[in-house]
Amino acid sequence: MRNLEGAVAVVTGAASGIGAGLARAFGEAGMRVALADVEAGPLESVCASLRARGVEALAVPTDVTRPAEIEALAERVYAELGAVNVLCNNAGVCQGGPIQEMSDADWRWLLGVNLFGVIHGCREFVPRMARQEGPAHIVNTASIGGFVTGGELGMYSTSKYAVVGYTESLAQDVAHHDIGVSVLCPGWTDTKLADAARNRPDELGTAPAKMEAITSGMATGMDPLEVGRRTLRGIREGAFYIFTHSDLRAVLEHRFQNVLAAVDRADDPL
Repeated sequence: MRNLEGAVAVVTGAASGIGAGLARAFGEAGMRVALADVEAGPLESVCASLRARGVEALAVPTDVTRPAEIEALAERVYAELGAVNVLCNNAGVCQGGPIQEMSDADWRWLLGVNLFGVIHGCREFVPRMARQEGPAHIVNTASIGGFVTGGELGMYSTSKYAVVGYTESLAQDVAHHDIGVSVLCPGWTDTKLADAARNRPDELGTAPAKMEAITSGMATGMDPLEVGRRTLRGIREGAFYIFTHSDLRAVLEHRFQNVLAAVDRADDPL
């Protein structure tokens, strides 16, 4: 998708962080942008800032864990903007701590946003995108945590590994349509992810965030707008994997070298 002038992008988790960065990058490219987020006030602020720059923007408060709200988002975007050329299932949350200690409520919250937000978004938008004229593209936000993990962040990585696998499968399932697919795997980015518990639903209770493992890295991380610009490049080039930090190569190589070494040993004499 080289020509994006006037195209329509939908971005979830758009009230802050990478979502806001994606929306701003799309606006720079002359796209029209529909922004969705559970935080209505900050969402409207980002939308207003885009409009002030001459971007046609629409704010739709949306909880991605609720299928009916994703359906309402799709209906409103198609009614008011006419099409969806780029869909970014980006909303995400995080909670740290030993994975074996996480409660059912913890899992319901994190998987509900990080994984089912992607599932709901694709299930609602992909059929509509397949029926419309012209090319389209889907970007599902995973993380470098979708390929490597560490202590205290296992629940987050579980959700992001799942997003990578889901997106790899999605790309095959929509290959016969004119729909490109990417999985976005950012490294350290300056976002509010460490404060994600502010949006945890009351019915799921509270839990210590335990985000010390990522706080310092995020504080010095990449500007979300730069992540958005690199994502835009990936969309234009039709890239499946979109990484934002080349210094992640070493950790990825270490992981896959270990995987391949284990494969090589499969037929060793017992």
